[in-house]
Amino acid sequence: MEIASTTPDELADRVTNSVVEQLRHLIQESSNPILVDSDEMARLASISRPTLDRLRSAQVVPSVLVGRRRLYRPDAVVAALEAQAAGGADHV
Repeated sequence: MEIASTTPDELADRVTNSVVEQLRHLIQESSNPILVDSDEMARLASISRPTLDRLRSAQVVPSVLVGRRRLYRPDAVVAALEAQAAGGADHV
């Protein structure tokens, strides 16, 4: 991959795909489906909490509300990010 000939969007897509692939591997190692809070999901995805909130508000990533807590299934978030990257959706 030559960075000089790569557009910013192509680079962003490649980085996203790389992060998603790394997350997929980590999630598949876990045999139990888990729910994590916003801070942990942002950490797992290597994104900021505000970015995660924007993605959720834009209905790019799924979440569940349990009482007052917003929780995420990491495997579902990874699948949603992959679908967004594959579809060439605008970056949020």
